Amino acid sequence: MNTLRFMIWLRNLSIKWKLTLIIMAASTVALLLISAAFVTYELITYKKAMVQNVKTTASILGSQSVIPLSFGAGYEKEVEDNTLSALKANPHIVAAGIYNGKELFARYPKNIARELFPQKPGADGARFEKNHLILFQSISDGSAKIGTVYLESDLQEMQDREVKYAGIILLFMLASSAVAFLLSSFLRGLVSAPLSHLAETARAVSAEKNYSVRAVKQGQDELGQLIDVFNEMLTGIQERDAALQHAHDKLEKRVEERTKDLQAEIVERRKTQEALQQQLTRISLLHQITEAISERQDLASILHVALRQLEDHLTVDMGSVYLFNPESETLIQGAVQQSDPELAGKLDWHKGSAITLEQTGLSQCKDGKTIYLADTKQILSDLPRALAEAGLRSAAAVPLMVEEKLFGILIVARRGVNSFSSGECEFLRMLSGHVALAAHQARLHMELQTAYNDLRQTQQAVMQQDRLRALGQMASGIAHDINNALSPVVGFAGLLLSYEPNLSQSARKHLNYIKTAGEDVAHLVARLREFYRRREEREPLNPLDLNRMIEQVVDLTRPRWRDISQGRGIMVEMNVILAEGIPTVIGIESELREALTNLILNAVDAMPKGGKLTLRTRLSGQNFSPDNTPTHAVLEVTDTGSGMNEETQRRCLEPFFSTKGNRGTGMGLPMVYGVMERHDGRIEIESEVGKGTTVRLIFPLREQASINPSPTKESPASSPLQILCIDDEPLLRELVKEILESDGHRVQVADGGQTGLDAFQKAVERGRPFDIVITDLGMPYLDGREVAKRLKAESPATPIILLTGWGAFMKSDGDVPAHIDGILSKPPRSSELRETLARLTKRQVN
Repeated sequence: MNTLRFMIWLRNLSIKWKLTLIIMAASTVALLLISAAFVTYELITYKKAMVQNVKTTASILGSQSVIPLSFGAGYEKEVEDNTLSALKANPHIVAAGIYNGKELFARYPKNIARELFPQKPGADGARFEKNHLILFQSISDGSAKIGTVYLESDLQEMQDREVKYAGIILLFMLASSAVAFLLSSFLRGLVSAPLSHLAETARAVSAEKNYSVRAVKQGQDELGQLIDVFNEMLTGIQERDAALQHAHDKLEKRVEERTKDLQAEIVERRKTQEALQQQLTRISLLHQITEAISERQDLASILHVALRQLEDHLTVDMGSVYLFNPESETLIQGAVQQSDPELAGKLDWHKGSAITLEQTGLSQCKDGKTIYLADTKQILSDLPRALAEAGLRSAAAVPLMVEEKLFGILIVARRGVNSFSSGECEFLRMLSGHVALAAHQARLHMELQTAYNDLRQTQQAVMQQDRLRALGQMASGIAHDINNALSPVVGFAGLLLSYEPNLSQSARKHLNYIKTAGEDVAHLVARLREFYRRREEREPLNPLDLNRMIEQVVDLTRPRWRDISQGRGIMVEMNVILAEGIPTVIGIESELREALTNLILNAVDAMPKGGKLTLRTRLSGQNFSPDNTPTHAVLEVTDTGSGMNEETQRRCLEPFFSTKGNRGTGMGLPMVYGVMERHDGRIEIESEVGKGTTVRLIFPLREQASINPSPTKESPASSPLQILCIDDEPLLRELVKEILESDGHRVQVADGGQTGLDAFQKAVERGRPFDIVITDLGMPYLDGREVAKRLKAESPATPIILLTGWGAFMKSDGDVPAHIDGILSKPPRSSELRETLARLTKRQVN
């Protein structure tokens, strides 16, 4: 901005000052360059001389120190008092030292501590550091190096010289600038004086319009040539001015003659003006109608506005727009405007009525032609005859064309015969283009809006699937660790329930809760990956008692909604209202139990200050079959918590969406939604901010015969086998060993892949090979795949079972590694383990 202002100021200066500035600037720059070169040369020369002086001083000190250095210790004081003290004559030497080998022998001045001197001498040479010159120079006795001289000099003298140079240059610059200014003031007149004279002459010519004035030339240079050209220009202007005056006189005569002709034309112009005014009025009306319809997006509104404007401003008795259907060659009534009720009763036209294009007698409109019916009684077609019977004797039909195709027809009518002028017909034709375009755009807008809504719904569905797929992929990464941690909990709880008959009823109940909760977590992890897919037909579904499951979940969650809440001074009142006679619901009990648990925990979280939580079951009252048999069972979870706003209700089923901050994962309600989808049910959510939320799970009641039966009979334990169990988790090894030994098998465990291979080879060497090998998949150094490969290479007939936390994922993906005869998921279940052992041993025998 400052640069722009300076340039504007510079342009506005007079020529003489511009010349002065140019001369001053050129001379100043030249002087600065010369001064800079001079100072640079002087400083370089001075530095060289300074280095040479310091070297000379070092040589003198070195030669005087040869003898003391030769004698060694005891002569330091002599060197400091006699040799180095001479440096006092040079005030710029701030420090000096004599080194005997790598140790400081003598120093100057003595009041400087020895630690401030360099610990050892540097390489020979001089260097500038900050504000000092440092020099190291070797001392020789003629045959060998016996020491080193160290000198440190300040640069004060050089800095004083720089200041003196700056003063000299400044004075020189001021004097030179004064001389340059005087010289430029004298020389600028050679250029500025002729220019000023030329400007004054031009100003006089412009002010007085006297083209006989001439500028006086002062030389033969370019300015003299410019003055000659200026004088020639004035001569030409003077001649042209005389010619213009002569032409002006002739023009005056012609104007008088033309005035008479114009007076005759005025009358004709008035007639034309009246016609133009009428046309202007129509154009204004056209603009008004166009502006009115451009503000609307729906087709019906556009047509009604156009017809109403025509009725008000063009004084038509009836207006109508038919929309053309090219497939059936029919006209469909899109809008009609008729203010006279009597006329409306006679015509009986209404929106949506249809008539073929041939019946109207307006077939030429399809080619873009406007049809004017001067007397409707003279036309035999159905539409003109209907107009004549209603008392409308004249009409105009204007096609609405879009891209040279018929979009519709605008029809206006009056009671009088031949009551439309050619100007009005032309106006209607012009209006039809705007109406057609607006109507076509409105229809396109509606179609695009519909397509956009469809696309948005499709996009939301795709995004939902992508989120769920990402959830499944995440689950596959954590499944192994979670299942490893759950296996001892579920397995040992099962062992206690099976083989400890002296347990109390309460202990058995609590162990059942532990086992059920652990299996639900394992099932949850296995199902997360399949969250985005529909249930497959082969998945087993079992009948379950909805009311009993609710009571069980209430007991399982009691520590959360009662104990923990009361510990915080909060009261959550649980009401369970279970309808009698609820038929069994077909499904997967662990999934439904998990869904209800999520809803209860969400309800408790929504009541941070306590409240009322109600669980209710009932039969659907709106979906009864014709024989009055209920078709749906409903489970409702109602809380009196904070409720959800509209935005939260819209997004609450999205995975990872949570209003709980760091406490929430955003997986609860989406999982409930997935469970209901797999059970062919649906979920309904009603919520109001400040009043609470009701989540309604609606289950279809299906015939049990149509459900895939699931095997309930547990396989008997197979005959005693010798089994090798390989797993890097100690608790899992112990669990599998106890489960198998409880069935009478002999079990040997190994804590890694290589240990297991060694145990297998030793058993073969003893002549008592293992009947079956059970191995983990994810183990350090040697994983389950490599163990199976090596075992099969040594003993192809030995069955190998893979026990892994990724079992459920590998089964569903069909990703069974080579050399594996069976896959079991963690946590291991006794029934699955027995069934797999029985199947493999039977196949081995066969």
